[in-house]
Amino acid sequence: MKITLISVSTYPSDQGLRTISSYLKENGHKVNIVFLTYSENYSKLYSEKILKEVEELCKDSNLIGISSFASTSNRASQIINHIKKLNIPIVYGGVHATISPERCINDCDLVCIGEGEETLLELVNAIEKNKSIEKIRNLWIKKENKIIKNSVRPLIENLDVLPYADYDIEDHYILERNNINKFKERHLNGQVFFLTGRGCPYSCTYCSNEHFNKLYKGLGKVVRWHSPDYIINCILDLKLRFKSLNYFDIRDDTFSFRPIDQIKEFCDKYKEKVNMRFKCLADPITITEEKIKLLTDAGCTDIIIGIQGQENINFNVYKRYQTDRQILDAANIINKYNNKISIMYDVITSNPYETREDILNLIKLLKQLPHPYYLSVNNLVFFTGSELYKKAKQDDIIKAEEDSASTLNYWDRWKHIKLKKKNAYLNLILNLMRGVVTKHRFGIMPRFLLNILLKENIVSFNLKHKPFTYILGYMIHISDSLRENIAKPIYRNILPVKFKVWFDKARYRI
Repeated sequence: MKITLISVSTYPSDQGLRTISSYLKENGHKVNIVFLTYSENYSKLYSEKILKEVEELCKDSNLIGISSFASTSNRASQIINHIKKLNIPIVYGGVHATISPERCINDCDLVCIGEGEETLLELVNAIEKNKSIEKIRNLWIKKENKIIKNSVRPLIENLDVLPYADYDIEDHYILERNNINKFKERHLNGQVFFLTGRGCPYSCTYCSNEHFNKLYKGLGKVVRWHSPDYIINCILDLKLRFKSLNYFDIRDDTFSFRPIDQIKEFCDKYKEKVNMRFKCLADPITITEEKIKLLTDAGCTDIIIGIQGQENINFNVYKRYQTDRQILDAANIINKYNNKISIMYDVITSNPYETREDILNLIKLLKQLPHPYYLSVNNLVFFTGSELYKKAKQDDIIKAEEDSASTLNYWDRWKHIKLKKKNAYLNLILNLMRGVVTKHRFGIMPRFLLNILLKENIVSFNLKHKPFTYILGYMIHISDSLRENIAKPIYRNILPVKFKVWFDKARYRI
C-alpha cells in the first residue's frame, strides 16, 4: 500500500505522524510525508498552486492521512476538500481530530481518535485486503446517513516497541516559499524536536490533555516513557544521519515528571554518548535540585517552566494545581544554575476570567522571580473541545466561533486584547513585559517605568479610559506585524544556520 501523510503544523516536527510512518513502513507499506508548514501564521491558507501540488503528490496513494491542531484545522479542511475529488480514502487524525471528531467528520468520512499507530495499520491492511473497516477501534466512520463511533483501544504501554520516528527524509516533502520541495537536512535548522514519552499527568482546562486523560481513563497508564536506552540510541541515530544538528529540543509536557532514577540514567548516558546541548520543559511541582543538577551537568542549556496564571486562576479556572510558593521555590532552585542554563517562564494572558487583582498578583509574582530569565507571554486561546472552551460557551463568553481566538496567533497581542475586552490596559502591560528580565528591566521596559505604569491611580484611570491603551496597542500591533512578517522570515529562510545557532544560544543570556 502507498500512503501519503500530510502535516499542516507550523514546523516540520510532527513526531506523532513520523512514528505512524515508521510503524507502517515497518509493516511493509510505503509512506511519503508532506509537511505543509507556515510557521509565521497559523490561519494562513494555501494557494491554488500549492493545492495542485498536494493533489499531484497524493494521486497515486491508496490512503491519505492528515493531521492538525485546532489552530491549523482550517488548513486541514482546505486540503481535504480539495483532494476529495481523487476518490482516495482520507483519514483525519491528530489532536484536533481527537478533541473535536464531530467537526472533523464533516470534512471526511474517516476520523482517527487518540493514538494512531495500531489503528492506521489495521485500516491500511483492511483496505489492502478489501475487508470491512466498520469495527476498527479509534475510528469514526461516516457511512451513508449515519456515523459509526467505535471505542478507543487500550494505550500502548511499552513505548519501546515502537520504531524510531521516521527521519528518512528522501520520502519527505516540505512547503518552502510557495513551492513543495524535497525535504533536505537544512530544513531541520540544526535541531530536532523530540518526545521521550507520551501523556501528561495534569488535566489543565485549556489543554487537549484534559480530554485525552478522560478519553483513556481505565484503558492504560496515560503517562508512559521510552527507556533511557531507547532515547539515547534514537538520538545517536539522528546525530549520525544529520551532521548539522546542534541540539535536541525535548518537548515532553513536563520532562521533570520523570522519576529521578530515569533522569539520572538518561543524563549519565547522554553526557557519555551524545554530548550535545539540549532543551526541555518542566513544571514547578516536580522540580528538585537533584534533577536540575543532573540535567545541567548532562548539557541542558535551556529550560521552560509553565507558570500560566496566578494561584487563584491556576486553581479555579485552569485546574492547574500549583501554588505561587511552589513556583518561587522552583525558580530559586533553577536560578542557582543560571551560569549554565537559560530559564524561560510561560504565562497566559488575555483571559476574560481574570480580575484586575488576578493580573496584578501575577505581575507581582513575576517581579519576585529571581533574574535573569526570559518571560514568554502567550495570549489565551479557547481551543475547540477543551473544557475551558465549553465553559466559555456556557458562560456566553464565546458567542461566535471567532470569540474563541482560535484563528489568532499567540503573537497577535493587540487582536487578543481587543477581542477579550476585559482589563485591556493590564493585559497590554503584561504583554509588554515579555522578553529578557533583569534587575533593571522587563523586556523593553525599564523596571522604574513598569512601576509607574502599575501605580493604582494610573491603572484605575486607564482601565476606565481607553485612548492610551488603544494608541499603544496599535503601535505594538504594527511592530509585531513587522517582526513576524519581515524579520522572522528573513531569520528562518535567509540567515545561515551557524548564525541561528549562535543567536539561539545567546538570546536568553544577559
